[in-house]
Amino acid sequence: MELKVCYSAFILNIVLGSISFVNGDLFSKATRTKADEKNLQNSVFDFIIVGGGTAGCVLANRLSAVHEWKVLVLEAGEEENIDYDIPGVPTKEFRPILWNFRTERNGFSCLSRPGGSCEVKTGKVLGGSSVTNDMKYTRGSKKDYDSWYDSDAIKSLDWKFENLIEHFKASEDNGDYDVLMNSFYHSRGGEMHVQRFKYIDRYMELFLGAFAELGFRSIDINTNVPEAAVNNQFVIFNNTRLSTNSAFLKPVRHRKNLTVKTGATVTKLIVDEQEKTIDGVIYEIEKGKEQAAYAKRETILTTGAINNVRLLHLSGIGPQDELLKHNITVKINLPVGADYQDQVSTGGLAFSLHEVTPFSESQIIEDFKTWFQNRGGPLASRGINQVSAFIQLFENKNGPDIELALEGNYIRSDKFMLTNVTVHTAEETSLPLPYYNLVIVNPVLLKPKSRGKVTLNKKNPKYGRPVIQANLLKEPEDLEAIIDSVDIALQLLNNKEFKRADIKLAPLDIFPCDRLQNRDQWNCIARHYTKAMGNPIGTCRMGANKTTSVVNYDLKVHDVERLRIVDASVMPTHVRGGIFAPTVMIAEKATKLIMKDWKENKSNYFNRR
Repeated sequence: MELKVCYSAFILNIVLGSISFVNGDLFSKATRTKADEKNLQNSVFDFIIVGGGTAGCVLANRLSAVHEWKVLVLEAGEEENIDYDIPGVPTKEFRPILWNFRTERNGFSCLSRPGGSCEVKTGKVLGGSSVTNDMKYTRGSKKDYDSWYDSDAIKSLDWKFENLIEHFKASEDNGDYDVLMNSFYHSRGGEMHVQRFKYIDRYMELFLGAFAELGFRSIDINTNVPEAAVNNQFVIFNNTRLSTNSAFLKPVRHRKNLTVKTGATVTKLIVDEQEKTIDGVIYEIEKGKEQAAYAKRETILTTGAINNVRLLHLSGIGPQDELLKHNITVKINLPVGADYQDQVSTGGLAFSLHEVTPFSESQIIEDFKTWFQNRGGPLASRGINQVSAFIQLFENKNGPDIELALEGNYIRSDKFMLTNVTVHTAEETSLPLPYYNLVIVNPVLLKPKSRGKVTLNKKNPKYGRPVIQANLLKEPEDLEAIIDSVDIALQLLNNKEFKRADIKLAPLDIFPCDRLQNRDQWNCIARHYTKAMGNPIGTCRMGANKTTSVVNYDLKVHDVERLRIVDASVMPTHVRGGIFAPTVMIAEKATKLIMKDWKENKSNYFNRR
């Protein structure tokens, strides 16, 4: 079916007909007023972007650059706060800007976490997880993207790495000249400034030196190398966090064709069942008070791998058996919610630093003043969190399997002398990141094999927290990889400089694993103190086969028109890095696809199935 652009008068008539479906006879000819028609015209847009997160902000910038297109962004969270801009502040602990999802209990992971489940923290704020993540700029390896190729789909060739590098570079503004020298991988001039922090403390240098002694080179991890120990690059500008809201959305909020609504939760898509098209969305600013918005061209979902599932299922788009459990009419039968994947790590591995002098409250206050005055001082960094080692465990993989991500925390040193500290206490952030006497080593499995699924909340499908059966560490290979990397991390303790600095394994309370030894003990620790990294993907994966995928390689949802999904949920498998940079890349590529459909092809939209 070919759909041409509907001009104002024509779309108004269609929308008026649709409104009666949503709100009864509210806008019938007998009762319609000029005010009603004005409100209605204000609810019609060319594009509706559901979610003002990492990808949504990029899309809003690019699409609103076409001045004749009206763009609406609906974000459930609120505006960013300046406190979130401070690099040393751990924003992932700020509950008001997080969705705070939890996985379901199972018998193989998160066993000693509260409730026997793991937290999955994703951003609920304008800018999404780019406000709450670790700010690292890691793209993954060439092989990751090349594996998305499907021999049955020519369009999948567009997702091979050599065809994606231009979309990575489109928004990049790299500020480290030694990195920028490799012009194939990096560029200048984009909205997203990428750079290392200049602040390096003694322990950062010590850990980098210890990794070098183990044979890890210091090299740009984004140049398709299998291993490296790095002082990471971060998405920052002038020692300030640069979310996609700050980089892409704030600079264009003045555009008259761009409308951004915060605190707006989209609860349903308006589906024309006869034509198999999406006409718009139903959203709520206040709970229970529904409003409608209509899209003449496309509705684009960018709410992530968990919230996309909730919205699609509530709209009747999802697996038939699952929807019928909730008495939802099945409009499109697709595997929405299947193939959930999240990167995973374990707690319990930490090194204590005994030479650190206590940090005073007055010193920290002065450091905050310094940052606000000139963006300098320790808070213009992330301390030991800047250091990572990327490890290739298996030969001929051409990419790392594990990231040993370091994380600093401050624990009163006398606690170590009086009693053991629990894993949970060791992970509770008590001071900003640059102040630490404990280095937590997170062995992050970058490309897990375990798969799960997301479904609607059984008691409250509309407002309740979605059910996440993550199945973390279900596959034995995932557990084996993490334990292998723990063995490598423990080798750091043999470093001469470590011994001279009296760096030791922290005596954490690891009950019920304390009576086990060696590898058996770490197997137990990983199962009990599992960490979900909050990088979920896969629930709306792209592909050519409708029985195993939700969107095609143009990111259009199968079997329905004028609906596209543009975020990490479309990724078939994880890349060997974080999901921030790949999500921005996906948004840049989606922009080109949308422009091709609506500009180059003279405003035609055709979902090739």
